[in-house]
Amino acid sequence: MVTVGAVGGGDPEPEGAHAPVSGGQSQITTVDPHGVHQAGTHRPLTPPTHLSLHVFESERSALSAADLAATLTELGTVISALTMPEPRHERLSAPPVDLTVQVGVGPRVVAAAGLTLDVRLPEFAGSDAIPARLRRGDLIISVAARHPEISVQASDVVAELLTAAGFTPSWSQLGFRPQGEGTIAANPLGFDDGIVQPATAGGVPEHVYLDEGPAKNGTIGVIRRFVLDTAAFARLDRDQQEHVFGRDKATGAPLSGGTRDTDVNLGTKTATGEYLVPAGSHVRAAHPSFTGSTLMLRRSYGYRESVDGRLDRSGLLFISFQDDLEVFSRTQSRMDREDRLMEFATATAEVAFLVLPGFDAERPLGSTLFR
Repeated sequence: MVTVGAVGGGDPEPEGAHAPVSGGQSQITTVDPHGVHQAGTHRPLTPPTHLSLHVFESERSALSAADLAATLTELGTVISALTMPEPRHERLSAPPVDLTVQVGVGPRVVAAAGLTLDVRLPEFAGSDAIPARLRRGDLIISVAARHPEISVQASDVVAELLTAAGFTPSWSQLGFRPQGEGTIAANPLGFDDGIVQPATAGGVPEHVYLDEGPAKNGTIGVIRRFVLDTAAFARLDRDQQEHVFGRDKATGAPLSGGTRDTDVNLGTKTATGEYLVPAGSHVRAAHPSFTGSTLMLRRSYGYRESVDGRLDRSGLLFISFQDDLEVFSRTQSRMDREDRLMEFATATAEVAFLVLPGFDAERPLGSTLFR
């Protein structure tokens, strides 16, 4: 997804800073899970390199507000323990470097809280081919860390808690990000992604967090898992690949000119009257000016799967946060119609959810929804 602006600076709220901790390394950093907002959305600014994503469903046909409140409270307590640098949680084999555990809730939980908030994705191109269980979820847990073993070990602890509470896994995915700069990292097709992000006010991204009601300071999350046809894309010559994205592959600069951080100029043309940023390019198709949208905060991850007897397949976990689901839906619908990049991407799972507001010792996780 392409957006305009840049996330910068730290969050001035007490939730914001990394904490340096002594250990086997000269300095390691941990992320405080407490504050106005949950960790894992705009902090840390640079997403951790390894992600363990799990989507759970309750075994019950009707959700109990009291049971949900108890489960979320216990989950918040466990998250606090997992991310505490000292004493280290007994299930972690190393310090929780950059560990974040973010909790989202799906439409059934939102309804059980009595909210009218829309967190149901419409159908996009290809959605009808995705099994129903891969298009829904009650609890969405994103566990990210600098080291893969920590994200997996923390996920195991959370999964055991939720299983005991009557939740079963619907789908999951391990993801990775190359080393990058801020929110920018190379995607599985070899192009810089996450370049353009929402502007910030006081270190907090604008039009990302809800500003009223019980879900205030939460955000609407979207995750779509795509298989990417990397082999077909690799068969394109470099000019063709750049025309698909609308950016220079080496520098990340838009084809309208400038540097990686230069705003794209969609009106710039060649001497023969052709757009420098081609029709059908990702940059043009996803530009918010065509949908009247605000900007999404994006923190996507790549993945690669190896199965005995089959060729490896690569893919992308597209992840965005916004204060209105329509921001994403309008953009994706336009991409389905206009974006050549979608010719190389097949959606295999998708879910929208409410990322719960932040929590601390006085405000348990989920307490603004379930009092």
